[in-house]
Amino acid sequence: MEAKYKRILVPLDGSQLAEGALPHAAMLARLCDAEMTLLIVVPPINSVIETTTETYSIDEQWETRKSQALRYLASIRERPDYSGLKIQTEVKTGPVAETILQYAENHNVDLIGITTHGRSGVQRWVWGSTAEKVLRAARTTVMLVRSGVPRDVSAAC
Repeated sequence: MEAKYKRILVPLDGSQLAEGALPHAAMLARLCDAEMTLLIVVPPINSVIETTTETYSIDEQWETRKSQALRYLASIRERPDYSGLKIQTEVKTGPVAETILQYAENHNVDLIGITTHGRSGVQRWVWGSTAEKVLRAARTTVMLVRSGVPRDVSAAC
């Protein structure tokens, strides 16, 4: 049976660490002529923020975070390494792992490429692992990229 990827999802959080999955996903997207979607999930905003001079509503906070996330995703899409790729960008809000899984299900994603922090023991227990949650619950193929692994994938094929 031949694997054919048409829709690749790469969840990001704005960190360089999370970007570790990008070169791998981009290589597969080029090989398969697949569309790559870059997704940022903004955790739910729980309350109104008040400063000494201003109050920010939940809607204002969401719009600000969404705008920042979209600028970040656009900056990735414009990088020379990703020129010529079909890249979509999305920003959603909700519990992170669950939102990634729901997005993948709703958009018929063939592959989720995600970086793992490589935590173990107490750190994993305390912080949890979005990548692990996605891996365990996904109904599609998941490519885990361990953080700290060299990002040059040019010799992979």
